[in-house]
Amino acid sequence: MNVSSHASGNWRRILGTLTLAVLLEQLPWSGWALVARPDFVLVAVLFWALHQPARVGFGVAFFLGLLADFQDGVVFGQHAIAYVVGVYLVLYLRLRLLQFDPHRQAAQMFPIFLGAQAAVLLVGWLAVNPPTGLSILVPALGSTLLWYLIALFMCLWHGKGAQDRA
Repeated sequence: MNVSSHASGNWRRILGTLTLAVLLEQLPWSGWALVARPDFVLVAVLFWALHQPARVGFGVAFFLGLLADFQDGVVFGQHAIAYVVGVYLVLYLRLRLLQFDPHRQAAQMFPIFLGAQAAVLLVGWLAVNPPTGLSILVPALGSTLLWYLIALFMCLWHGKGAQDRA
């Protein structure tokens, strides 16, 4: 396999994952499932920013954040700012995150998800239509759980099981 087909395969995986994340956001969520629903787009953007930083960075995060704002009907730029803050933190902690197992990686990602949700909350408060209550911070738990499951799957898929860690 030559280099160009490998590169196009990576782009297909990235675009497929991001498209799936956007479609999962469109499912009809209601009740507590809506409150605890992870931010699928944020998880996908941060995953690819961690593993493919040259391809997915601030520009992709900002564009997908604007798309999320458009989908949710919120202040334009509210999610975009949060996604860019999340990508910045992941890129800042990239080498550290890549050394951890799924448990520790999820524990390190929780403050990043919480910070992104706090940025959404802050921009919402500064805008005309502030969110009601602090329930907007709850998706950080769902996003952390989803990150743990994805990291565990990737770890097992690449053959790095629990017996390999010392």
